[in-house]
Amino acid sequence: MNLLLINYEYPPIGGGAGNATMFIARALRRLGHGATVLTSAYAEHSGIQDDGGVAVHRLNVRRRVADRASAREMLSFVYAALQAAPSIAAGGAIDAVIVFFTLPCGPVALKLHRTMALPYVVSLRGGDVPGLVPEIAWQHWLLTSVRRRVLRSARAIVANDDGLARLSALADPFPVKVIPNGVDSRFFIPRPGHKAGGDPTMVLFVGRFHRQKNLHFFLEQLARLRAAAPNGWRLALVGDGEERSSLEQCVRRLGLTDITTWHGWQKDKARLLDLYQQADVVVNPSLYEGMPNVVLEAMACGLPVVASAVPGNNSLVRSGDTGFLFPLSDGDALCAALQEIREKPALARTLGQNGRRRVEEDFSWEHVARCYLDLFHPGI
Repeated sequence: MNLLLINYEYPPIGGGAGNATMFIARALRRLGHGATVLTSAYAEHSGIQDDGGVAVHRLNVRRRVADRASAREMLSFVYAALQAAPSIAAGGAIDAVIVFFTLPCGPVALKLHRTMALPYVVSLRGGDVPGLVPEIAWQHWLLTSVRRRVLRSARAIVANDDGLARLSALADPFPVKVIPNGVDSRFFIPRPGHKAGGDPTMVLFVGRFHRQKNLHFFLEQLARLRAAAPNGWRLALVGDGEERSSLEQCVRRLGLTDITTWHGWQKDKARLLDLYQQADVVVNPSLYEGMPNVVLEAMACGLPVVASAVPGNNSLVRSGDTGFLFPLSDGDALCAALQEIREKPALARTLGQNGRRRVEEDFSWEHVARCYLDLFHPGI
């Protein structure tokens, strides 16, 4: 079976949805199927590229930065993709389409369905679901009719998390299936041996520097912990985004400059793995989530995870078993979770081992790819 995957983001641009697109495409190839990707160009990444047997068609949309796209850039991708998709689908003998994000990408799959009778599955990723991101509620309201046309004609609608599925069902009258994200547990592995305990404890955050990630709140709690144990903590921040400048100011104001290292975006996955393996705990304090790849990667690396108790996080982190969940705005609970991990290294190792075991059993990309294939032809 030959599948076309449509997403305006694909590594090295974008975040979790782009990575999911890449890993699903590669898993489809390993399972013996054809995989073609339609995405955006960026810097030297343009034209048609071969990604381990996956044909990646990159359209020129004048993408300016790696970590986020403007509304204009998204619309530019949709316009270019509407023109290019039919010939790519015909040339690749495409049988079916997986489209990531109802909007902006969904209309491209809808056109292929109407003009070439290609079935498609919509993969909801978070921001495309009304109610998850308050700042864009007006856009969802304005585009309701377009979104529902895309969803109505889909073979299936998929969310990567139960909470996201429920939110979508509240907004639009269509059933939603759940297929979780996966993780490459053959690449993301625990560090050899284990830390003996003691100071300092290395806390790692990986992700976009965006209001969603709730990093100012987290930094304030880390400053409280640091005041109680001046030599007890180190912080590694991996990523970039629109809040970089304000976060740098926050770090200086809170007196955390000497314990904080800024690593930027890590295009080199080997370097990212090294940072996971150096860490003692991963923190994901988000206000809302889809299903965070970072949490899965941390669990695959045998790390305990301290995360906000929001949909997405609470589908992965089992409090007291693979890490700790804390209620939003409860700084005391966040501090207590980090303190327990610092003071009880044996517990931290057990939490990490449990997380690794859960990833191996439930979250392989091959399993994810098979679930998508079953939506088109069960048992293929």
